Amino acid sequence: MNLSSILDKYSKDSDKIVYMRVYDTPVGNLIAAGDEKYLYMLVSIDSKNFEKHFKVVSEQLTCHFVEGSTKVLDTLNDEITAYFDGKLKIFSVPMQTFGSDFQKQVWKKLQELPFGITQTYGDLAKSLGMDSSHSRAVGAACGANAHLIVIPCHRVIASGSKGGFSSGVDRKEKLLDHEKKYCT
Repeated sequence: MNLSSILDKYSKDSDKIVYMRVYDTPVGNLIAAGDEKYLYMLVSIDSKNFEKHFKVVSEQLTCHFVEGSTKVLDTLNDEITAYFDGKLKIFSVPMQTFGSDFQKQVWKKLQELPFGITQTYGDLAKSLGMDSSHSRAVGAACGANAHLIVIPCHRVIASGSKGGFSSGVDRKEKLLDHEKKYCT
C-alpha cells in the first residue's frame, strides 16, 4: 500500500488537517505527522505498526491527512539532521502521544534514557516501580511507540540480546551503533 492510499484510507471528513512529511535518513525513509502545535508520529515506512499509527492519529484527532509541512515538522527536520550528524542527543520538538496511562509512563521513562546508553526491559520495569516480570508489558509499550528516535525505544534491549523492534532489529542496531559512535 502506498502513502497516498493510506492517507486517503485514514483521512476523515474534517477541517482538522494533519500534515505528513517524509524524511530521508541514514536508517531509511521516515514519515512524520504533525500540525502547528505537535508532532503526532514519526515512523518508518516499513514498520509493522505503520498503518496502526495512522489509524490511531486519525481516530484521536478526527483529522484529514495531507502532504506538506509545518513549523513543527521543519523543527523535526532540523533535529533529525542534527541527531544523525551527532550534534543532538535530546529532541525538543513538541509532541503529543496517544496511548494508555501505562504506555505514556513507559514513553516518559524512555525519554530519560541517556543518549548512547541501553537498558533492559526488566530494568525499565523496575524503574517504574514494578518487578522485572513486567518486562513484556514494557516491551509492548515500546512497540506501540509512534515517535521513533524522538522517544528512544531503540535504547531498550532484552537481557542477552538486542530484543525486538517494530521498525526492524537491523534499524535498531544502526541507531545503537550511531549513538555509540557519537557518545562522548
